[in-house]
Order: sequence, then C-alpha cells, then structure tokens
Amino acid sequence: MSKHHKHRGYGAQFSASPKEGLVLEVLAMAEKAGAKAGYAAAKEELYRTIGSGQFLNEQETDELLAAAQRAGSAAALVAARKVLDKTLRTSFAHHHHASGSSSPTMPPALPPTVTEEPLTKYSPALGLLDTPRTKVEQHILTITRVERLNDQMVRLIASAPNLDGYRSNAALDEYVKVVVADPALGLVPPYDLRALRHRLPREQMPRSKSYTIRWVDPTLNELAIDFVIHGSPGTVGHWAGNAQPGDPIVISPARSKSSLSLTASYYVLAADEAGLPAIAKILEALPSSASGVALLEVADENAMFDVKHPEGVVLRWLPRDQVPAGKSNVLPVALQALPLPAGQVGVIAHAERSTIKAIHRITEYWHLNKHASHISSYWTLRENRLHS
Repeated sequence: MSKHHKHRGYGAQFSASPKEGLVLEVLAMAEKAGAKAGYAAAKEELYRTIGSGQFLNEQETDELLAAAQRAGSAAALVAARKVLDKTLRTSFAHHHHASGSSSPTMPPALPPTVTEEPLTKYSPALGLLDTPRTKVEQHILTITRVERLNDQMVRLIASAPNLDGYRSNAALDEYVKVVVADPALGLVPPYDLRALRHRLPREQMPRSKSYTIRWVDPTLNELAIDFVIHGSPGTVGHWAGNAQPGDPIVISPARSKSSLSLTASYYVLAADEAGLPAIAKILEALPSSASGVALLEVADENAMFDVKHPEGVVLRWLPRDQVPAGKSNVLPVALQALPLPAGQVGVIAHAERSTIKAIHRITEYWHLNKHASHISSYWTLRENRLHS
C-alpha cells in the first residue's frame, strides 16, 4: 500500500505504481511552481503601482497575494493535468495496440471505447499530498567591504553567489533581521534558533535586530546595510563596529511594513541615527523635482556625512552636543519651528519612541498626504537594559 493511502484513507483498492507516483510528483511540483509564479507576478505589479498613488492596506494586500497564489496554482495544475493526461492516454493506447498485435493472423484489435484514466480516478487531491515546502529563514553572506560613514556609523557591504538566495522586495522600507552569535560559542550559521533555545541560557542566544537595506546590486551580488555603532560586546551594534572583510553576516529574508508613494508636493523628513539609513534611502528615491526639508539628528558636528538628495530638499543636521541618544529634543524643536508647509505635505519620521510621539502631536493638524507619510518609532530608550 502506498504511503498516501496508508495515511490518507483512500482504501486498499489502488496501489500507486512508480509511473503514477512520478505523475503525482510532477503535478505537485507544477502546483507549487504555479503558486510561486502567481504570487511573484502579483507582488511585482503591486510594487509597480506604489508610486502611482494606488495602494492597498495590509489585509487587502495579503488577500490579493493569496488569491494570486491560488490562481497560479490552479492554472499550472490544469495545464499539467492536460499534458500528462494526453501523454498517459497516448501511451496506454500504444501499449494496448502493441500487445494485441502479437499474432499476424488475427485482425487488429479495435481501439478501446473507454480509456482508463488513472490520473483522474486514483489520485488524491493535490492539497492533501505531503509536498515538501522549504522556507529559507537565514541567508549567509560574506562581508567584502567596510565603509566608515562617521565615528558612529559604518556601512557593511556583503556578497555571496546569487546572494545566497536573498531576493529584494524593492520596497522603500526594505529591511532584514541581522542575526549575530557569540563567536566564543563556536556556532555555525544558519542558526537553528528553536533548538538553541532549549540548550542555551537566554543571555547566550544569538542577538537579532532590524536594519534597512541601503541598496542591492544583483549584478555584482552585493548588498549594503548601515549600522549605528553602539552597545556592549554581544550586541549587533558592537559587532558591526568590529566587523571585518571576510566575516560572515547572517540576515533574514526581505521584509517591509509600509507602501509609501512619493507623490507629496512638499516633504518633511526627520530621523535620528537609527532612522537615518531609511531616510537617506528615501532622499535618494525622491524625484529630482522634489522639495522639502530633512531634519537629521546626530551626536555632534563631526557625525555629518554625504547624503544624496534632490536640490530642492534642504538638509539640516541637528547635533545633540553631549546629550545622550533618546534624551534630546532637537528634532521636535526644529520641527515645531518650521513654517506650516502648504499643499500636500508628506512627513516621514523614524526615531526614538518619545521623539516620535512628539512629532505626531506637532503634525496632527498638518493635513498630511496619508499615502506619502509614515511616522514610526525605530527604538525605545531603556536605560536599564542593553541595546541590541
């Protein structure tokens, strides 16, 4: 008895032959490939419409992608069934004719009036098959270059053949989880975090933190991530400050949270060091005709570095001057002092939680372009806890 009938309850009247097993395997592969193609096509079209002002909320996006996945799966399955069904019917008729023509004195056998179709009669629903589904949780790249942006920030450029399977989602807020393990433990990536939780104390577990993907070059198989250098040994920020070419870097698949459309007539951008990579990426993506102001909080005047931006967007660097990160009010003060912008205003702000709350209060009555605005907390000051 085949394993499908032993575990799925289809009865003992049929035992799958090697050929039929191959057919089921081919159909399962076609269904899986169709689902993947449908999902990818829908996702690509969604990203293509980001800048046109058309958008869906998260639930609508998930429902659309799921529907596209099902449609692609069904279309691929129908096409594969037609091809295989025709192949099987032709092979059956040919075999029947060959076996019936062994005696030259007998008239040729008539073609069978009913053709057995084992594919339709015996195969269980494809959704019930134990089709292997592998999900990549971690991509392992090698650091090839280290660029010091200032005393507090570093850019790590990493590479791998085919980026170890990493695929950019092309979102403006594309980010990944960077996973760092204590080298003293001798752990080899990819890390089985579930298994490690059972045998390592919490303080020895690999640390992870979200970081913006600054750019991806699929031709050179390279990507770049900017890090703020801070924290104690074992934290991601400390690791980034000591990373060298040749070191591995472990990242999650691409993620994103917002669907910004860069359609506002005037932009107000604000960030501290943690949000600066995301704001810098948006500045580079703005159309050359864009106008606005970018308020960038940094530790001191020596922390400024080159950021590409449209000529119509003014960069204002706001040094904290000895005030610890998370305790400064330079961003809200600068924002409050701005003249109320006219027209469709887009506000994009990423900073510490208390700062973001203040920004929300200031911009509450600005009549923002909701599609071109995104104000979010990137971290929370916890003085009694280590920053990762």
